[in-house]
Amino acid sequence: MKKQINPPLTGLNYKQFYKELGRLLYAISSSDGKVRKQEVEALREFVLKELAPFEPSSDSSGMNKAFYTQFEFDDVLKKQISATEAFLDFSNYIKINAKHIDEHLKTSIINAVEKVASAYKKTNKKENEMINKLKQEIASLR
Repeated sequence: MKKQINPPLTGLNYKQFYKELGRLLYAISSSDGKVRKQEVEALREFVLKELAPFEPSSDSSGMNKAFYTQFEFDDVLKKQISATEAFLDFSNYIKINAKHIDEHLKTSIINAVEKVASAYKKTNKKENEMINKLKQEIASLR
């Protein structure tokens, strides 16, 4: 049985978390200069199959908050924000919220970026560099 993504009373604003995760996934997929269709499809599948079913909360319109990951990804893609800027946004977010990022959430973040990065052919050098930097930052969270 999979663990619920959003356990009650963690103190983390999950709507904001999902938005920041969307920025991170955009950063990974755009790190090589182009977001591929397969990466977008992998993101959508990840949200639909691995985030949404385990996210119990919804916004005021009744929409599952996990879908904010996809909406934010689409928004930054449309705005053509640099991969570096999007990555730094996520990095700053997790540092500020470190006490709310548990081991399960850390694993979910890594799984998400690896799934999106490997969706088009294999994970490339730029994606690997960004993923390794992310892993170091996540490992240093206290």
